[in-house]
Amino acid sequence: MAAASSTLSFPVINMEKLQTEEKPAAMEVIRDACENWGFFELLNHGISHELMDEVERLNKAHYTSCREPKFQEFAARTLEAGEKGADVKDVDWESTFFVRHLPASNIADLPDLDDHYRQVMKQFASEIQKLSEKLLELLCENLGLEQGYLKQAFAGSNGPTFGTKVSAYPPCPRPDLVDGLRAHTDAGGIILLFQDDQVSGLQLLKDGEWVDVPPVRHAIVVNVGDQLEVITNGRYKSVMHRVLTRPDGNRMSIASFYNPGADAVIFPAPALVAAAADDEERAEAAYPRFVFEDYMNLYVRHKFEAKEPRFEAMKSAIATA
Repeated sequence: MAAASSTLSFPVINMEKLQTEEKPAAMEVIRDACENWGFFELLNHGISHELMDEVERLNKAHYTSCREPKFQEFAARTLEAGEKGADVKDVDWESTFFVRHLPASNIADLPDLDDHYRQVMKQFASEIQKLSEKLLELLCENLGLEQGYLKQAFAGSNGPTFGTKVSAYPPCPRPDLVDGLRAHTDAGGIILLFQDDQVSGLQLLKDGEWVDVPPVRHAIVVNVGDQLEVITNGRYKSVMHRVLTRPDGNRMSIASFYNPGADAVIFPAPALVAAAADDEERAEAAYPRFVFEDYMNLYVRHKFEAKEPRFEAMKSAIATA
């Protein structure tokens, strides 16, 4: 399905406006984005351009020096199978690794990373964590929740889970055979993406059309995860998104996931359940209560499927427990 031409209306928030008399208009863009798009883009977010440029330089160099040979082996096997008629739609055309930050970092244990890379990525993760928590406060304000509600909802007994998926989407000579990343919603809380500003490919599903997420230099793309949809009782929506393959260009993607702790109990905020009902006595949550780790155990088996059956399965599991 072709992308819709909605780049001009894609929600973009200049965070500097949140400190001015233009704040109400900026907050309205955030509200509309979370309710109707599931995605928005941040400018002037406080992370230095110099740090972002160094993160980009290091990650592109790391792919070339450490990961490209292994990916080329995978690419040759995948293309050979696809061209012989095998269905390769159940694989993703990406080279990726995951850096865990919280509750405990694993960056010291990852191979093929030098000390400078580890230091820069730690600094970047710290900035992204601060920005994630600032965004959660803005969302609390937008939703009419008390300050700190969302951060506390994610906390569990040991704080949030926070990590970064570092990905490259190299050129693919047969984009018709395979996707860069198959369509899915994100399981967790709030996702902050630093994406390539030269090579596009990320799309979201809106009103039945695939819409490009426009590459903008030094922007951070934000999207709503399944857990925010649950906590907001459906006010905010997680949406299907995918990455297309391209015959040219190697797309960088550095996606950081600020998620609930494993044992966090997730449920719709009572204030939002009540606000959605005409009669508080009859207020009912539209989503079940569950432990985040239980949801993740289900998600890993059904990631590339619709989210609604996952929510129903969690509801059924509680009913039969």
